[in-house]
Formats: sequence, C-alpha cells, structure tokens
Amino acid sequence: MTKTPILTGLAMLCVLVVVPAEPTEDTLELNDGSRLSGKVLAIEGSDKVVVDSDLSDQHIHLRAQSLSSISFRNDTANSQKAPQLLHLVNGDILPGTLQNLDSKEVSFLTGYANELTIPRDHVHSIDFGVTPQKLVYSGPKPITEWSDNDDWEWENGSLTCNTSGTIAAENVLPRQFILRFRLDWENDPNFRIYFCDDFLKRTGNADRYYFEVNSMGSQLKRQTTEGGRRWHTLAQSHQKPREYPGRGIDVELRVNRDSRQIYLYLNSEKIQRTPDPIDTFPTGTGIMLQSQAGGDLKNIVSKLEIYEWDAVTELRRDEGHEDPKTDGLVDVEGQHLSGSALQLQASDQGDSIIFESPFNDQPLNVQTSRISALYFKHPLQLPEGQAPVALSLTGGGSLQCTALEMKDSSIEATHPLLGKLTLDRNTLKRLAIEAPQKNGS
Repeated sequence: MTKTPILTGLAMLCVLVVVPAEPTEDTLELNDGSRLSGKVLAIEGSDKVVVDSDLSDQHIHLRAQSLSSISFRNDTANSQKAPQLLHLVNGDILPGTLQNLDSKEVSFLTGYANELTIPRDHVHSIDFGVTPQKLVYSGPKPITEWSDNDDWEWENGSLTCNTSGTIAAENVLPRQFILRFRLDWENDPNFRIYFCDDFLKRTGNADRYYFEVNSMGSQLKRQTTEGGRRWHTLAQSHQKPREYPGRGIDVELRVNRDSRQIYLYLNSEKIQRTPDPIDTFPTGTGIMLQSQAGGDLKNIVSKLEIYEWDAVTELRRDEGHEDPKTDGLVDVEGQHLSGSALQLQASDQGDSIIFESPFNDQPLNVQTSRISALYFKHPLQLPEGQAPVALSLTGGGSLQCTALEMKDSSIEATHPLLGKLTLDRNTLKRLAIEAPQKNGS
C-alpha cells in the first residue's frame, strides 16, 4: 500500500502517546515530552519533518517547531574511527585527517563532507594520535545481567523505572575509565548513578562517587568513610532539566585513579575537571543506578558504555595553550612549544609539522606521530550568532548549524563557519533543536 502524506497540526501532536524507543528506528522527541518512533524520510528546513511510522497508514508530517530532538538509527559497528580530531573555535568537532596547512588555511579530510578548506582563524586545535578507547561494556544489558534489581524494567534496550528503586552491576569498571550513558525522563528526572562502588547499597558507609540529576540541576559527589564529612560536592550544574533540548542529556564521566582526577561532561560539554579531596581513592569496580521517581516521573537509561581510558594522553591535550596570539604544539611526552605552525610536510617517513619557535634558530620538523595536540592562534573576538540545530555525528563529531534539510540519504546543512555542507545521513546520530528565544527574554 502506498502511503500518502497528511499534515498534522499541534492538536494531533499533543495526543501522541509515549512510545519506547526502538533500537532499529529513529526516535522523535516532541516539545510536550511525547515520543514517536519511525523512519525520518525528510526534513524541510524549519517547515516540517516527514516520518514513516507504524502509527499511521499515511506519512506523518510534523511541524519542525514542535520537535525538540531526533535520535537516528545507525550502524555504530561500522563507524570509522578517525586518527585526528579538529576543534573549531565555536566548540564543534570534526574527526578526520589533516591534508594540508599553510599560513591562511587548513585542509582537513572528514568522513562527513569530504575535504574541507577552513580558514586558520576558525580552527582552535587538532588532536593527533586519537586511538579508539577499548570498549569493555556496551548496554544496558537485560535485567538478568544485573544484580539486586528493585523495580527497574528493561524495555527495548533501555532500563526504565517510574518509582523508587535500584539496580547494580558488579566488576564492570577498569582502573582508568570513561563511563557514558543517555538519561531521558518523563516530566522531570530524579536519578543517581553510583560508581567506583563495591558497596552497592542505597544507604550506609562507603567510599564511592555518585552523579545526580533532579529538578534543580545536577551534581557530582564523593562519599567517604574518612573524617567528619561523609559527602563532598565535586562539581555541579545549575542548568535545570527543562532547559535541556529533548528532555534528556548525554552524561560522560572520566576517572583517572592514578592522578585522582574526575571529569564531568554533559551533552559533550566539559562541566568541570575536579580532584578527589580524599587521599584514599575508591577502588570499587561496580555501578548502581538509583531512581527516586514517583507520581508521573520516569527515568530512562540507555546507551550505557564503559571504556578503558588512555588518561595520560588526554591529560596532555587538556592542558591546552593559553596564548591566543601564538600557535602551540604539545608532543606525546608533554613538552609544550609556542610559536608558529608553518606547514604540513609529507615524506616517506610520514607527515610532519614544520614549527617555528623563537627559542630555536631553525624551524623544527616534528612528525605528527610525535604530536599530541596542535593549537592555532585565533582572534580574541570569537564569531557570534545563533546556530539552533545541534548535530551529534558518528566518530565523536558535533556541529552546530543554522539550517538543515534532509532528503533520502543526503543532508544539506548550513554552518556558521564552514558554510554549506553535504553530509551522509548515516553519519548522523542525533539532532537537537533549540527552542527559539522570545523577544525580551
């Protein structure tokens, strides 16, 4: 049967029921919190989104202004891991490979939009030697793979709880690790995840951490059995859940037990790097999810991943380059140079950066295999302007766009720094739409 299009207004959007996200389908989140599963056939700018869904014999047309986010199905097993990451001055990230470098431009080959030629002052930095972290856990697994379950359910690849309850997983955390997950909610969240935890009980004395999200914001805390204070606040965000697009957030926690450092990221934005204030670092390898929902609240946990973390290389990149008037180079041993990156030079021994430093008589020839990060000087006044469409891409990429259209397998996007881009649909993981600002707000 051939489906014919129908146009749905806001009245129909409001009666859509909440549909659990199917791993094999795209999932659309509406501004009222309801969800629709299906295949997104087209996105026509700020006008409408066309969806093929089992809810209707006809194609559903949604007003784009009524959507907060779209999560796209994609084959993550076949996604390419690029050896380098290019960071734009607005915070966007492009995985790929450096092709050319001169005094005015950077040429960068991506799996998204082929080779891009970018003005140097639009590039903040390039990370080299970006190797995939070792994935040690991917889930969440079904309920039978967890322990001490108290009122959690497993639905279509997600763990859900609409009451007060806990569920635990033992022996899943390496010594240095990255813990990632997606938290969605209905109405408001009230959720905690304990980690570095062997105690795995809701109450009692323990050495561990927890990350919490509720109606007032989010915070990272340390629980300890030492001293008079049992709880120490390590990081917090006052951004309320209703201010996040799509009624959900991507959470990333990075833990380096050797240096006693913890990193908190929300929606790919680093909130804080914080040291552990207690001398004895927790050695636990378990995690515990705790829902404190009630009434019409519901917590939904999906895309739970745990990686072994190459923390040493990451820390060297994270040191950054403080002088915006010069280029900076950090090598794999942590040495930091200031000066000017002149060009990329190819040879039989591999690519190298010709780097001029005021402390050397001759420019240095540094092989890219020996570089951890290359920083570019940039203007003090960074570009401004709204880019309400945020794209999460395979391989760790992210773009903020001013406009976007999609037909079949092709995406036409407008980027404030890169201009017109043509992207493959299969590179798109998630699309979030920022609510338009009202005059006077």
